Amino acid sequence: MPRVIAPSSTAYIRWSLLAAALVAAALLNPWLAVPFACCLARAAVLPGRGLKVPVVGAVEVGCSVLLLGFLAVLHG
Repeated sequence: MPRVIAPSSTAYIRWSLLAAALVAAALLNPWLAVPFACCLARAAVLPGRGLKVPVVGAVEVGCSVLLLGFLAVLHG
């Protein structure tokens, strides 16, 4: 039975999952890759930064508005 070597770095796992999600978004609709890339970058960068709640909330609202705008343009 082959040995499975698990990556020891949580950063490696995080970036692998983010890359897989970005590829999935691009396969669904290539134009969705742009807003999802911004949201994925936010998900990768924000944790552990010690930002205050209003700042995180503003970033979340900004990402939501960006995604809503892309969807409105694509399907509107």
